Amino acid sequence: MTRTLEAYVSREIPNIFKEYSLIAVNETLPGQIRADFHLKDKDGNDVFIEVTGRKLGRTKLTQILHMYAAISNIEPPLKNFRLIVIAPEVTPTVKKELEKLSVKLLTYQQIGITDQKLRKLQEQDRQQQKSQLLSPEEARLIAKWESEKKTTIRASDIQEVLECSLDYAYYLLHNLERKHWLERVTKGLYQFIPLSYGYPERIPPSNSFIIGANLIKPYYFSYYTSNSHYGFTTQIPFTLFIATTKKKPEITWAGSTFKFITLSKRKFFGYRKEQIFDNEVMMAEPEKSLVDSFDKPKYAGGIEQLARILWRGLPRIKEEKLVKYAIRMNSHALIQRMGFIIDYLANEKLIKPLPKNLKDKLLKHVGKTAIYLDSRKPKSGKFSKEWNTINNIPREQLLSEIEVR
Repeated sequence: MTRTLEAYVSREIPNIFKEYSLIAVNETLPGQIRADFHLKDKDGNDVFIEVTGRKLGRTKLTQILHMYAAISNIEPPLKNFRLIVIAPEVTPTVKKELEKLSVKLLTYQQIGITDQKLRKLQEQDRQQQKSQLLSPEEARLIAKWESEKKTTIRASDIQEVLECSLDYAYYLLHNLERKHWLERVTKGLYQFIPLSYGYPERIPPSNSFIIGANLIKPYYFSYYTSNSHYGFTTQIPFTLFIATTKKKPEITWAGSTFKFITLSKRKFFGYRKEQIFDNEVMMAEPEKSLVDSFDKPKYAGGIEQLARILWRGLPRIKEEKLVKYAIRMNSHALIQRMGFIIDYLANEKLIKPLPKNLKDKLLKHVGKTAIYLDSRKPKSGKFSKEWNTINNIPREQLLSEIEVR
């Protein structure tokens, strides 16, 4: 029954903490300690949640203290984090100990689990135990996927192991989904839920980056997503932006929206493997992240957000590579926008000016047609002859996202 309670509470976490964004489930911390949930609040602060089906006493207190220490030892160190523990009840002495660490405690009653609901859960537990048995073929598939640490599954993965027909592979996919070993993401693609999530109503390891990486090929994460990954913005977007050479409509799954940005083959470059939790995905290089954002500002939050991104990002990147990538994109408007904002922030003493040799390279690629800094705003403003750009954004608005100290 303890596991059923944990499963129920875990399923309710996205609803209870719906103002937060889900980062990962069952995340491995330093020392091989696992946290049930890793979320971020609207300010980008990390929030870890531990769920237990037992009364929170001295034994569990030791585990919580180890978890708190493990979070404190994450590299690079987290600026701000909170640990929330959810349990049926808490002994007064343990509550007092945890409050010293600013650990927030929530009881099941506080999140709406009544005695009537507990009895209903017990009955569900008995019924579901009967449906969890695996056939020999299903057990063989699960064992293989466990050993290979598979994250996503397609019918072809079953055919490869069993040498069966496509129809039979889909039959097994349906069966394993019903038994909570798979979760359907989109047509033909399932997320594997490993044995470590082994209570009757297991919840999936929701890593949206891994799902996004399996939705289309070729791909790389860019724009708002890569800017957030590199710390160029502290805001956590709910939409993951994926650059690709193909066309694909956006997909929504488990609270995340995947938006696919189609690029020409000429612009599809400048990405690398990045570690996201326990997996690697393709991510725009820091310099290409900025270049892509100036190429299509609406996918990076708009011009005001771009000014903030450049202010935070320029000191952390290789300026020569930034200029090289910007020229390679072969877009006059991109260079005019980027060059103007770099100079604007430099004149405001917010960043260092671009070295003259690099600025001159950009100026050679300024287009003959004047552009408005923001095409969506009123068509009036101060003209920059050097960048052939009309600044139609007031100063206080253009710098509104920058944390001027």
